[in-house]
Amino acid sequence: MKFSKYNVITKIQDRILVYNSYTKASILLAPGSNTEVFNSIEKFKKLDIDFQNVLIENGFIIDDDKDELSELKYIFMKKYFDTNFTNIALIPSLNCNFKCPYCCEKCNHEIKENIEKYFEVLKIYAEKHFKNNKCIQISLFGGEPLLYIDECINFLNWVNIDSKKRDYNYITTIVTNGSLITEDIIKKLLNHNLRSLQITIDSDKEAHDKLRVFKNGLPSFDILISKIELILKITEKYKNFKFTLRINLNNTTVEKVSNSISKIKNKYRNKIDLLIRVVYNTYNYNKKNSNKISELEKYFDMGKKLGFNIKQDTFNYQSCEGCADSKFFYLLPDLSMWKCINDLSNKNACIGTINNDGEPEAIPNKIINWYNYSSSAFSDEECLNCKLLPDCLGGCIMYKCKNEKKMCRPFDMSGKAFIY
Repeated sequence: MKFSKYNVITKIQDRILVYNSYTKASILLAPGSNTEVFNSIEKFKKLDIDFQNVLIENGFIIDDDKDELSELKYIFMKKYFDTNFTNIALIPSLNCNFKCPYCCEKCNHEIKENIEKYFEVLKIYAEKHFKNNKCIQISLFGGEPLLYIDECINFLNWVNIDSKKRDYNYITTIVTNGSLITEDIIKKLLNHNLRSLQITIDSDKEAHDKLRVFKNGLPSFDILISKIELILKITEKYKNFKFTLRINLNNTTVEKVSNSISKIKNKYRNKIDLLIRVVYNTYNYNKKNSNKISELEKYFDMGKKLGFNIKQDTFNYQSCEGCADSKFFYLLPDLSMWKCINDLSNKNACIGTINNDGEPEAIPNKIINWYNYSSSAFSDEECLNCKLLPDCLGGCIMYKCKNEKKMCRPFDMSGKAFIY
């Protein structure tokens, strides 16, 4: 037996955390606990047999012949090139009824839009290519996708018929500002296998009503609280549905956020997964933010105390939940295909376009470059020796694509949601 190379020992407040980034298992030890057992096989063998089994079953102790790095690389490659599943994020328009200051899409009015042509070509593409997958995930994105919900529903109605004819499954997800949600829209999406819906609250009520405002300047916080409760009321019996409430931390405090999300009725809170993130600077937004990644835990504690769930990362062994595989792309209004849209000025993320005949015209060198950036951790000496490699896998692909270097994520962001 030997110790896993991905055991991390660190302090969490006054306790000692032992975390394995490969298996995502964690153990909290009392203050002052002796951690030598994680450095000495002889000491491990003297432990109670039940505790030995716990450490073995959770991957802290492994067989001598187990090669974790080779396994990790195999899992990464298998997921990257999976041919059973395709996820297409539909962006028929970059229009939005909000004017959030940090929107990564607001400066890209030069992208031409033609909603009718968009869905017409998309159907041709889908008829030719959806049948080659066991499952298609159709993610409604934007801009604000609900501005064009009728067109989206019409397309999903077509997919429903086509999927039965050509024998494939499909699911849907949506990221929306939530302001245009209605009971009818929710029910129609649920009829199309809606698996997740995400809405964002910006920090606290006061900050939200200054930042996430309608184009006419009116606030949106109170409207969104009512919409959230409507969604949860209608979806109560749908076991496969998940509602995510993203909280953007931007110059706020735990107390302010607590007071704001406490406005959601108690009976709905255990049906909500909180995704809490710190707002970061982008190419078109550069502001000081007093909130830091290192303080996420106290926001998690607050959410848990109020009865919410804390959303745990589910993109194991990927450097990004979105763009880190070969079968994902955003389809922009001009039918261009992008791996990431966080910076639409970076054309290296554009991997091709879908022509009028529904055929993808790929740009091979960009696809290969994106893969090389995605898998670069397996050729980077620092990454190969990092205990957080299974969590990070080299970090943000877009950052590497723009800067020709990696951006290492701290442990708080990489592992906190797994261990919470």
